[in-house]
Amino acid sequence: MFEMYIETGGKRLRCGYTTGSCSAGAAKAATMFLFNKIETLSEIEIASPKGINILMPIESIEKYEDYVECIILKDGGDDPDITNGIEIKVVVRKITDETAIEPRDFDRVILKGGVGVGTVTKDGLFVSKGEAAINPVPRKMIKEEVLKVLPSGERVEVTISVPQGVELAKKTFNPRLGIEGGISILGTTGIVNPMSEESLKASIKLEITQKALNNEKLILAFGNIGDNYAKEVGFKEEEIVICSNFIGFALETCVLCKVKSIILVGHIGKMSKIAYGCFNTHNRVTGVRLEVFALELALLGYDISLVEKVLMEKTCEGAVRMLGDGYSKLYENIGKKIVSKISEYVHGELEVDAVMYYGALKPILLWKSDVLN
Repeated sequence: MFEMYIETGGKRLRCGYTTGSCSAGAAKAATMFLFNKIETLSEIEIASPKGINILMPIESIEKYEDYVECIILKDGGDDPDITNGIEIKVVVRKITDETAIEPRDFDRVILKGGVGVGTVTKDGLFVSKGEAAINPVPRKMIKEEVLKVLPSGERVEVTISVPQGVELAKKTFNPRLGIEGGISILGTTGIVNPMSEESLKASIKLEITQKALNNEKLILAFGNIGDNYAKEVGFKEEEIVICSNFIGFALETCVLCKVKSIILVGHIGKMSKIAYGCFNTHNRVTGVRLEVFALELALLGYDISLVEKVLMEKTCEGAVRMLGDGYSKLYENIGKKIVSKISEYVHGELEVDAVMYYGALKPILLWKSDVLN
């Protein structure tokens, strides 16, 4: 087992290794098995881009006439990753055709995507359209590890497959990004840090970068409900980006990608936090929600008993339902502060509008910017 730990939230959590590391390890092991008289191989060690050695157990390895198949199981450590435990299968096959020109080192390793590894169908990603969704760092890792053990003068074809990849891809960002038929082989460091924000932010940045190529305006939504509601009110899928809780990061990325304008579509629970300057809306970062209702009601002159009643609610959803009709000015004031705070955050470099709703199963509009009316 890979023994590397981090301390977070007062807990000691075990790190894991990425699908890219698994692919590199399996490719290296299969190459060693293919060109050497090895009867068994139970583990393989690779070097991560950060210089940390990763020792991985081999699930299975089989040698055939001109190729070797090796499987390593993805180990996400203590990170709740949907790819944890899946098979990363690598086939390394000898290339026997003769060539008159001595190939460069990396050309000695031809990399392909097999079943369960997606194919890139749109521009703007880290890999060119039409290629297997194996990101640049894993590509480099795989080739470098294979070249460490590949005999001089030999060439190989390395095919990465993920048997569960087609189904798993439906639970990832891949369909939104134009990656079809499977998951991506990922990893910039080779190591999975438990509960890390890094991979999610990377996905958000990738989607913004890709969609900004053809859109000067982007629609930001916190999750799937906001995404679906944005489509329901008329926005197009190709302009919608899910930013999770990382609204500040998403806004900064939009500015860097030269986006001209954004429309934030979200539930009042998360939106109300932004009204008072919170740009990471995770409940562990900020719990300010009902306090926004309470303050705005007080500023509008409502009786303190109503303010206290709102603060007794458990959720913003409950507060909206408890208040009922007749509070459009409350939602208007919150909405305008959201737009103002975002504009302030991006130093006026984006045109900003917002759409705010409540309800999960059937979202209901509470407020939207005047320009959208």
